[in-house]
Amino acid sequence: MPREPKPRLHALDSIRIRISFADGGALRVDAIADYGTLKVPLMSLAGASDTKTDKEGRVHEADRDWDVEGEARVFLAHAYPMIPTDEAHVFRVPADEMYAFSKDVLPELEYQYTVEADPGVLEKLAVRRLAISPEIGISSSRTGWFDFSVAWHCKEADIDTKELLEAVSSGRPFVRTSDGTLIEYENTEELERLADFLNRAEQKDDGSFSGRLFDAPEMQALLERMQTSRMETTDAAFRQFLSESQAGKPIEPIDAPKHLEPVLRPYQKDGMAWIAFLRKYGFGGILADDMGLGKTLQVLAFLAATRKPGDTPDLVVCPKTLTMTWSEESAKYVPGLKTLVVEGTAEERERIIRTIDGYDLIITTYPSLQRDLPQYLDRGKAFRTCIIDEAQYIKNSATATAKSVKLVPADFRLALTGTPLENGVHELWSIYDFLMPGFLGTTSDFRKRYERPIKDRQDQGALDRLRTRIRPFMLRRTKAALLKDLPPKVEQTMHAPLTPEQLVVYTRTLEEVRENVMKAVAEKGFAQSRIEILTALMKLRRICDHPALVDPRLPKTDELSGKMSLALELVRQAVEGGHKVLLFSQFTGMLDLLRASLDELGIGHATIEGKTRDRDAEIKKFSKDPKIPVFLLSLRAGGTGLTLVEADTVILFDPWWNPMVEAQAMDRAHRIGQTKSVNVYKLVTKGSVEEKVMELQVRKKQLFDALIQESEADLGALTWEDVQGLLA
Repeated sequence: MPREPKPRLHALDSIRIRISFADGGALRVDAIADYGTLKVPLMSLAGASDTKTDKEGRVHEADRDWDVEGEARVFLAHAYPMIPTDEAHVFRVPADEMYAFSKDVLPELEYQYTVEADPGVLEKLAVRRLAISPEIGISSSRTGWFDFSVAWHCKEADIDTKELLEAVSSGRPFVRTSDGTLIEYENTEELERLADFLNRAEQKDDGSFSGRLFDAPEMQALLERMQTSRMETTDAAFRQFLSESQAGKPIEPIDAPKHLEPVLRPYQKDGMAWIAFLRKYGFGGILADDMGLGKTLQVLAFLAATRKPGDTPDLVVCPKTLTMTWSEESAKYVPGLKTLVVEGTAEERERIIRTIDGYDLIITTYPSLQRDLPQYLDRGKAFRTCIIDEAQYIKNSATATAKSVKLVPADFRLALTGTPLENGVHELWSIYDFLMPGFLGTTSDFRKRYERPIKDRQDQGALDRLRTRIRPFMLRRTKAALLKDLPPKVEQTMHAPLTPEQLVVYTRTLEEVRENVMKAVAEKGFAQSRIEILTALMKLRRICDHPALVDPRLPKTDELSGKMSLALELVRQAVEGGHKVLLFSQFTGMLDLLRASLDELGIGHATIEGKTRDRDAEIKKFSKDPKIPVFLLSLRAGGTGLTLVEADTVILFDPWWNPMVEAQAMDRAHRIGQTKSVNVYKLVTKGSVEEKVMELQVRKKQLFDALIQESEADLGALTWEDVQGLLA
């Protein structure tokens, strides 16, 4: 009997991957081992699949390479998102994992194996990287709101809004078109910002949106950044609104009172128009002009120009130091407005408030408003306008002052401040919560979207988003840009040495307070040790001014303070040259020492500090009496609301943490009406904590500039490392 021929053995040629569509849009991946003409399912059992008889009767058999097949099986089983099945050579890719498969697995399969696919499969797996652009259609607008729809397009196809928003919100870098094509969007940042905007809008059942009208300028700014996007509107009123929001004033001009036409500067008329734009659309805003540009005059001119018979009164809330300023400016520039100052005892104020409907302009203070709020609420009428001056008074939303101001009923609200940002962007939230509740979201929303990224990560993107948001609702002009005829302000930092006596006290105190602070932080943590830290720093700063401020037993003469000697020398030189001087200090005890020294030198002086009762008398004494060349002022009590253009020399005796507070102080002299160059001397004690305070000032100024004046900046906040540096 003839012997059967031996089977012809075939070695492994390659491993082939075949991809096809499965049910539900999933993918089926088959792994086949090619042994010559034999196609063997990967890791299949030995048997019929790995042998074959050809037409001539010859037997072909796969010489199975179990090691290579096993390695391939392990690789494929661990290639996420491929899922092994009961069949060793078959894998499944869920429909929602096709992007990961295309990006991460398919290129590796094509590199290691031979890949085949059913018709159309590879086209669906091809990821296209494209920009996605929105087309916004404005259908209608109404008081405070506008309705709009969004259609998304890319080069390949249309994108469903829900699909895109889900992708962007979840961080998924791709979307699917209606036919399943994968699009990896390349304009991620722009889409994230627009998706964030849409998530804050109200979505209707039909897929369209409703947005607050104060959101529209932000939307327009976002679309302008996306050069391929479009906005179309069939609503004429909305088109006019967008035009006016870009211009910052109404299309219809607002005429200033005729008697003020020759008084108002062009930029002040623009300020009036901007306020009119806000009022027209029911917005609120911050007039944040540089100190000395006449914010009070702009507001008074607007009030006078827009009041009609039968209007309810306008209300101004301001620090006590400014009530006289508002009253006098009103009498000077808009005498036709019947003005009433709410002041006096509780009984007197109660009587006054009962009469306010007979007046046009009501002026009150923050403390009085807080006490009198029930009476204002009991009236049952809203003020036509509520204006808060020095709006930083409500920068802390948790204070009773901020809470009471926000309860005042008013049809229109306006905030005035030359320093809308003193210590951090969180202060803006409270001011805008007064102006337009909800504009910057809740406190937690604001903290998450803006404050934390800016403060903790110096996130320029978050800063840019906040800047875009507030830009239409804050008007900021600077003297440098507007008042070309204003004489220059020359700032000079002058260093004073520690006297030997100061050095001894300073060194001993530094060691003592450093130990106390380190102990407090170790026991309670940095956040709970703020009082100890502030106390320590204040003690060191007082010694820099004069050691007698911390040790009353020491002589109070200028020989013990290098800075006091320097200041008195500057005063002497200025007075001998016929100049008038403003001298600011944070510490009233230092003003007492300076006052005594000026008396000894025979130099006349006036004073305003927290305990000063008759401020007006002191102001007039300095302004009118040539024998009174020096005005001693505490930084807080005298740093705002005064116009002292008689002075052309300013001495800042001790640096304050916040450069904006100092700027307010020096601009008491450098403002409209000043005809002489203003010299500002900042006194700093060499080799002390004051030099490090100056470094902190730079950082706070950078934050202000970055948000308000759009410059790049390091936005870091005061940290434990900073405090350790101050106490080094």
